[in-house]
Amino acid sequence: MKQFLSHLSLLMLLNLLIKPIYLLVVDARIQDVLGPEEFGRYFPLLSLSILLNIVLDAGLSNHMTRLISSRHAGWQAAYSAGWKAKGVLIPLYFTVLIGTGWALGYRGESLEWLVWVGLNQALLSGVLFIRAGLQGLGAHRTDAWVSILDRSLLLVGLGILLAIQPGFQIIWLLGGTSIALLIAGLVALWRLRINRLVLENTSSEPTNIWTQLAKGWPYALLFLLMMTYHRVDAIMLERSATNGAKEAGWYAMSYRLFEAANMIGYLFATLLLPYFSRMLANKTDVRPLAIGASQLLLVGGGAVAWTACFWPESFLRLFYDHEIAEAAPILPWLMVSFAIFAQGYVFSTLLTARGDLRLLNMVAAIGAFGNIALNFLWIPEYGALGCAMASALTQALVVIAQCIVSILKHPGSAWWKLVKSLVLHSLLCGAICGIGLRWDSDVWWMVPVTLLTCLLAGFIPGIMDDSTLRSLLSTKMNTFASSKLKSDS
Repeated sequence: MKQFLSHLSLLMLLNLLIKPIYLLVVDARIQDVLGPEEFGRYFPLLSLSILLNIVLDAGLSNHMTRLISSRHAGWQAAYSAGWKAKGVLIPLYFTVLIGTGWALGYRGESLEWLVWVGLNQALLSGVLFIRAGLQGLGAHRTDAWVSILDRSLLLVGLGILLAIQPGFQIIWLLGGTSIALLIAGLVALWRLRINRLVLENTSSEPTNIWTQLAKGWPYALLFLLMMTYHRVDAIMLERSATNGAKEAGWYAMSYRLFEAANMIGYLFATLLLPYFSRMLANKTDVRPLAIGASQLLLVGGGAVAWTACFWPESFLRLFYDHEIAEAAPILPWLMVSFAIFAQGYVFSTLLTARGDLRLLNMVAAIGAFGNIALNFLWIPEYGALGCAMASALTQALVVIAQCIVSILKHPGSAWWKLVKSLVLHSLLCGAICGIGLRWDSDVWWMVPVTLLTCLLAGFIPGIMDDSTLRSLLSTKMNTFASSKLKSDS
């Protein structure tokens, strides 16, 4: 248990310290210096490169994580074949990315930026695949440090540039990201060699690259559909709104806060997937873990959403100096979307561990098409606000469907604990925010005080049963966690 908690604490601490600080301090400052219109030209290009990541990764990283977690004997050979697949996918990715960008009307400098962000996505994909090998060898501490290396370098390098230069250029962000990812990849590869990853074909596992792509494709499709909810918004907004670049810039101001908060949910999903897979293989009841994790994310997501809904301008003023009033109406919708999306991380991860990818993809496809339809309907009238509204609504429908399917697959009265937690915490947060309105709602300290109070309200008995989660980890997962960590201790 101590070893597992050590890995969990290190991974969470490093990621929650470095990545949100980079996003909310350096990245936010870059946009503030550039202005929403200039940054609004770059943000949709980044979204497009991430959205088309399906071609670059093809689900190989998720497939490898699940393969390793289930202790498949031939994962080393599959890992080697995965690298060969990468050699085919990278040129294909650039062809699709540049072709899509050209079809959308990007030319000149915008097209140059698109190629560069594509290069950074290719580097990131390589780093993530190397990290999958480190995880397979149980080198979790090394993986935790590698996971924040690129952002740490950017935090220092770009932070210094912002401090000594009166202005900023997008090309500095693009070039700095390339250098940071290249360094992170070389360090990860060096650590992988030290851990002596076996790349030879040591088992009967098929090593044909097309076999690996076929196995990874369902994960890639799920990634594409889920990314559509939040990444297609900026592209459609910048291309179709009357003042598209500026609207995309306002949307990016609030989306950055969504992205920083969303890292918590993503980390939970990363940690939950191998344990759900292992528990299902051992026919262990997954409901206590799912409920415990869901309650934790419910409290965190609820606190952020309630605070953002009551004090959107004060929330944004903590990170920006310009055009706050224009971006403020977008923030509550995106933070509500985060609170919903966080729950989806738990239930979609459980269904992924079960191998119910076809069902997940069907639900995600309905949500993705619904999101695009709502954007077409609302962008002309509401602009960036319409994108945020569409995101929250489609997220709600998708996550409700995932919850229903998970409960049907694992029935029991224990799930009512989540309903009780949601109702009680929402009532408390509403009361806390209502009391806060009695003071001057424009003071700078109202947001952190309200957020902290809403988080602490989650520890009131009856809202979050963390004892169940701790007990499960200590009694059911200790053997798995310990064996995975021995080789890196």
